[in-house]
Parts: sequence; C-alpha cells; structure tokens
Amino acid sequence: MPGRAAAGVGCLVIGILLAAWSLANGQLLLATVGFALIFTFLFLAIEALNKAGKPTHEIKRSKNSVWQMKDGTGDDAEGKR
Repeated sequence: MPGRAAAGVGCLVIGILLAAWSLANGQLLLATVGFALIFTFLFLAIEALNKAGKPTHEIKRSKNSVWQMKDGTGDDAEGKR
C-alpha cells in the first residue's frame, strides 16, 4: 500500500475513533481534531481519484481525424464527392 493510501486509512480510523470517544465524553476540542482527521482522509481520497482519472501516457492524434473530413457529405460509402 502506498504511503498516501496508508496515511489516508490511518487518518480515517484514528479520526473516527477519536471523534466518537471525544463526543461521548464531552470533549469538543478533541472531537474537532477527530473531524479534521476525517476531512484529511476525504481530501486524500478525492486527490487520489482525480489522479487516477488522468491518463498516464500521451494520447496520440489520429492521422485521419474527423476535423479533416468535416466538409464531406458522408452520403457515399467511400467518402468521395
């Protein structure tokens, strides 16, 4: 597991435990720290999802792109006028 993923899971587990225990005992300052850890997990998770959505390699342009054929009528099978 990568370091950022382990840190995110750690923030989630510790944050939930700290927030629950603090709210049960009436310690709002520690509960705030627990919620901050939960929001840190959410930030790391969203950042990982955004990074996963980007391609790792360059997308090559097609030699026969649609923009070159935009003047064609498309009526015949070979694309000739």
